[in-house]
Amino acid sequence: AATSITLSLLFSLETSLLSKSPFVMQLDDGVNDHDMTIAALHDDESSFRPTQMMGHQSNQQEDGIATTLYEYYDHQQHHNRRLQLSMTEEKVTTTSNTNNNENNNNAIIGQSTNNQGVIVNMLRRARDKVDEKDVPFLLQVPYTNSDVIYSIMTECYGLVGREYWDVKDLQRDEEENVVDSFYVSSHDRPKEMFHNFGKRFHFLSTPHYQEGTSLLTLKHKGRIILMLRHPAYIAERMYLSRPNTQKGDLKGLLQYVNGTDYYDNWMTRMLANVPKEEQVTEEHFKYARMILENKFIIGMTSDMAETVKKRINLHFGWKELPSKQGCELEYIKKGTMELPTSALEEGGREWRFIAKKNLFDSKLMARGMAVFGMQKMRIPVHPYTVRDDRKAVSEAFGHLRNVQDEIDTSDIPFFWHIPKASGTTVKEVMSKCYNLIRTEMVDPPSSLDLFPDKKVLNVDLTTPEAIVVARGYNVADSKLADVFISQLAVEGSTVFTTYHMGRAFTIMRHPVILAASLFYYRRIATWEPTYRPDFNDLTLQEYVEMPGYYDNWMVRMLTNAKLGGLNEGHLEIAKAVIKEKFIIGISDHMDETFRQLESYFGWKEQEAGCVKSFLGASFNKNKYELPERGGPVWNSIAEKNKFDMQLYYFALELFGEQGKKLRRTQVG
Repeated sequence: AATSITLSLLFSLETSLLSKSPFVMQLDDGVNDHDMTIAALHDDESSFRPTQMMGHQSNQQEDGIATTLYEYYDHQQHHNRRLQLSMTEEKVTTTSNTNNNENNNNAIIGQSTNNQGVIVNMLRRARDKVDEKDVPFLLQVPYTNSDVIYSIMTECYGLVGREYWDVKDLQRDEEENVVDSFYVSSHDRPKEMFHNFGKRFHFLSTPHYQEGTSLLTLKHKGRIILMLRHPAYIAERMYLSRPNTQKGDLKGLLQYVNGTDYYDNWMTRMLANVPKEEQVTEEHFKYARMILENKFIIGMTSDMAETVKKRINLHFGWKELPSKQGCELEYIKKGTMELPTSALEEGGREWRFIAKKNLFDSKLMARGMAVFGMQKMRIPVHPYTVRDDRKAVSEAFGHLRNVQDEIDTSDIPFFWHIPKASGTTVKEVMSKCYNLIRTEMVDPPSSLDLFPDKKVLNVDLTTPEAIVVARGYNVADSKLADVFISQLAVEGSTVFTTYHMGRAFTIMRHPVILAASLFYYRRIATWEPTYRPDFNDLTLQEYVEMPGYYDNWMVRMLTNAKLGGLNEGHLEIAKAVIKEKFIIGISDHMDETFRQLESYFGWKEQEAGCVKSFLGASFNKNKYELPERGGPVWNSIAEKNKFDMQLYYFALELFGEQGKKLRRTQVG
C-alpha cells in the first residue's frame, strides 16, 4: 500500500514522476480528467492553424467606427513604458503603431474569425493540467493594471513577451506561424540560456482576444490571464482619456456613456465576437460567461497582491529573479498608486446608470469575482511549485523523530494544533495536570520571556514569519519550553534542531463536525483575529459554498499545498507523514488519547483525576445544531473536504494501531 512507503521514498517518487511527465492535477470539484491527458492532446504534433483550415477572413471595419474601447491604446502604451522606465535604467523600445486612425480601426471589437468554436479550443481550460508547451497569454484590458502584470512578468521574472498592439502585426505573424517557430518555455529555456535570444518569446500579450488567439496551435495552446475591474470604473477612465474632459464631471460622463460613440458591454462583445452595430443578447452573455468561467486565469485590479502571489505565481510557477527580490511588491504598489481615485460612488445613481448600460458586463464582473475566489483553492498548481512544496515538506519533517524511533531525553514534544479539535483542552491539561511549559504568545511581541504562573514561554509560532524569528532565538536549544505548539505543521517543525528533535502529536476531529464548529465559533469569537460577524447572515451550507472556502485544511497543512488544487498524491503524502511522524489522538476519544500520550511521552498527572476533570470542563464551547449525518449539508461538506475525510478515517485506524502497540509495550 502507498501508505506504507517511507517519506523519503515517497518524496523521491514524486520528484521522479514530476521530472518525467506533466503533473496530473485533480481538482476539488471531483474532475479527474483521466481521459484528457496531455499526451492524448498532443498525439498530433503537427502544427494546427485554425484560421487556415477554416478559411480565416478578417472583416475590415468601416472608417467611421473609430471610437472604441481601445481608442486609448496609443496613450496606454506610453503609460506602460513610463511605468517600466521609471523603475529601470534600461531603455525599453516599443513596437506600437503611432498612426492613431489605423491603430483604432484595426482594434475594433469583433473584427476577427467567425470560427468561435475553433478559437476557444485553442485555449486550455483554467482547470487543465499545466504543461510547458502551453503559451501564457496576457489579455491587455484597459485600466485594469494589465500593464502592471506585464511589467512584473518581464522585469521581475525576466520573461520575454511578444507584445501586439496592431491587428495587422497579429495577422502577419499568424501567417508566419510564430508560436510554433519561436515560443519557448520560461522554465525549460529561460533567456539566460541563449547567447542571442532572437525572436524567441515566453508569453504573448495583446488587447485583441480574437486575433491573438488565432496565433495559437494544437501544439501550443494558450493559457489566458485576464484582469477584471467593474465596467463603471473602466467607462470613467475611458471618458477621462478623451480630450477636453475633467475628473468629477459626472454629467459629461453619463452623456458619453449614453452616446453613440460608446461601446457598451465591451467584454461580452469581445468574448462573444459581437460587432458594434449589433445588440448584445442574453445568448451572447451566456457564451461569454462560459469562456470566462472555463478558460481564464482571473485577476482583480482591486487585489493585485492576491492576483500575483496566489494565482499567477501558483499556476505558472514563476518567481522573482534572485537580483529582483521585492520587485513584485514595488510594481504592485506603484500600479495601485497610479490608479486615480474615482468620482463615482459605488451603488450611487451614476454608478448604477453605467452598470445598467453595461448590464451583461456587470454580470460578467460578478461572475468573474466568484471565479476569482474559487480559483484560489482549485487552480492547478505548476509542477515546479509542487516540487518546491515537496522539498519544503521533506526538509521540515526531517526535524521530527519517527514515531518508532527510540525515545531520546533531548527530544521535545510538538503539538500540531488543528483548530476546533480539543486544542484548548490539551493545552490546559499539559500545563495544569502534567506541569509542562508550553509555547504561546500571551504578551506581544514574541520573546523568550517565561510566565511561570501560566506555564507559558512567550514565543509566537502562529505565522511563518514569527517562526523564522523563533528560529533566530534558537528556542528549541534554549530548553525553556517542554512542549511546542503551532497550527503550522510544516513551518512549526523547523524550529527543532539536530540537538533537540521534535516528537509530533495531534488531535483530529471529523472534518464535517470540524467545519461546522469553526463556522459557528467564528460567528461569536470577538476575541479572535478570525472573528467574522458577517457569518451570522450565512447558513452553514452557504458558508461552504462560498468562493474561496478553505477546504481540506489538514491535508493542505501537511503537504504545504496551502492554495490551489489537490490530488491523490497530496493525500498519500499526508497519510505517510502522519503514519511516520505523528502520535494520533481523536477528539471523540479524549480519555484514550491522553492515556496513549502519557504512555508515549512518559507524562504523569501531578494530581490523580486532574485529566478527567478537564475533560468534563467547557472551553470555547458554542451551542449549535450539527447538520444531519448523511443529509445534503453533511454530504456537501464531506465532498468539499473529501481528502481530509479520507485522512481522518486513515487516522482512526492509526489511532487504534498505535494504541495496541503502546499497550503491548507497557505489558512487555
